[in-house]
Amino acid sequence: MLKSYKYRIYPNKSQQVLLAKTFGCVRYFWNRQVETFNGYNKQANPNPVFLTSTQIRRETEWMQEVSAAAIQQKEIDFKEFKKQRFSKSRKKAIGFPSFKKKSNRQSYRLPNQKFNLINNKIRLEKIGLIKITIDRQIPEKAKLMSVTISMNPSGQYFASVLADHSIEHLPKTGKEVGIDVGLKEFLVQSDNLIVKNPRYFRDSQTKLAKIQKNHSRKTKGSNRRKNSRIKIARLHNKIANQRDWFLHNESARIVRDYDLICIEDLNVSGMIKNYKLAKSISDVSWSRFYSMLEYKANWYGKQVVKVGRFEPTSKTCSCCGWINKELTLKDRMFACPVCGLEIDRDYNAAVNIKALGVDNAIRTSSDEVASCVEMSKNELVIL
Repeated sequence: MLKSYKYRIYPNKSQQVLLAKTFGCVRYFWNRQVETFNGYNKQANPNPVFLTSTQIRRETEWMQEVSAAAIQQKEIDFKEFKKQRFSKSRKKAIGFPSFKKKSNRQSYRLPNQKFNLINNKIRLEKIGLIKITIDRQIPEKAKLMSVTISMNPSGQYFASVLADHSIEHLPKTGKEVGIDVGLKEFLVQSDNLIVKNPRYFRDSQTKLAKIQKNHSRKTKGSNRRKNSRIKIARLHNKIANQRDWFLHNESARIVRDYDLICIEDLNVSGMIKNYKLAKSISDVSWSRFYSMLEYKANWYGKQVVKVGRFEPTSKTCSCCGWINKELTLKDRMFACPVCGLEIDRDYNAAVNIKALGVDNAIRTSSDEVASCVEMSKNELVIL
């Protein structure tokens, strides 16, 4: 199973120059490919020619100063993009590629033959030994697949090592849980556990507005404007780190405590189009939380079941099944006139999500058993 280990690295001045050259060459190759792809014209240029990394390196002397493997890996990425762009089986279509900017996050990737870890240093091709902080040990039997070297807009360097190794499953607890996410509360569980929404971006808005106001007064192209941009990037980086720390802790807790995790299949990209809630939805980061739940459950032998997004989980009484079609977002309590149940609407939704998720899990497992029996019968007939 593939798992990545991200570490902070500390290159010296000369190594920073070499890394900047590598970032620039990879960015140049990608932008050349994007220019050719977006410049396609059926009449004027019916057969666009995409130059290979070898051809571009031969015609450009300064690209020969960096590792050829880094540019080859970016060529593989672009081929994979074209494959996904024209794939008919892809559920969600992707648009045209965009150009990479120097001011955004920079990165390049190297295969396992072009790097190795030596104590507290990492050796990169054409760069040399760079100091690295190892805060998590990679298992000795793990096979190193690749490393991605990156630099964020605030000037910090990282190495993300992709390793292939077996991961031990967590012990079973025999518990199921339904989770209803929201903006007022980050999540409410079917066992009535409530996790508050930390609102990291909202808490830093005043400080961010002050720094951005000072940034707008700086002269374009000056060193002070450059330093001001780095301050803004560092604050955004701090907010992202706080949010990731919170999401990792919550997702790990849920995967550790429950065997079956039932969640809603939310259309987050559609919900963000509501300008009144877009900032709050982006701050709470539901999509990233769901992604963490799914891959951690896959690692540790747990199961995540999604409930249909059109299921009226908030409007349905968790006791008798009566549906209140007139329930709005302003109504924070659910009152059932049939059975007399009065309950918090988010807790009510979490209980309904758990019930639907457990039913879906049982139905899926029974279908799998039936398909296996059918396959075994067919094999016996053939024999």
